[in-house]
Amino acid sequence: MCKEARVEYKTTKEQCAKQITGICSQCGGKIEPLETVDNVGAPTYWNGCAKCQRFDNGVDPEIYKIAKRMVIERNFKYYSHVRDEDSDSIEIKRYNMQCQISGACGVVRDVLFLLGDTKQPCR
Repeated sequence: MCKEARVEYKTTKEQCAKQITGICSQCGGKIEPLETVDNVGAPTYWNGCAKCQRFDNGVDPEIYKIAKRMVIERNFKYYSHVRDEDSDSIEIKRYNMQCQISGACGVVRDVLFLLGDTKQPCR
């Protein structure tokens, strides 16, 4: 009879879950521990969004909401070099917008930190 080998994780699912601080800063999806491997191939868990396949510890939903409004309503460009071309697919345009929102989340978090409204500066 074969004995099943026990996998030793560098970071456990429970350790990973304790670091989750909100929702995905790129798409607003749920952050959860995702099973993966680290740079040397060892099994581990990293927090991320299964919806957009991005590793992320999360951002406060209110910060995400403000960042999204900045990008959509005020045309804020965190990544000034990223431009949508007429020939870009809808998926590329959506991805570009999500990247801009993610970048804007860091700006919003930093501004709120400087105002004393949050204890968490941008990482």
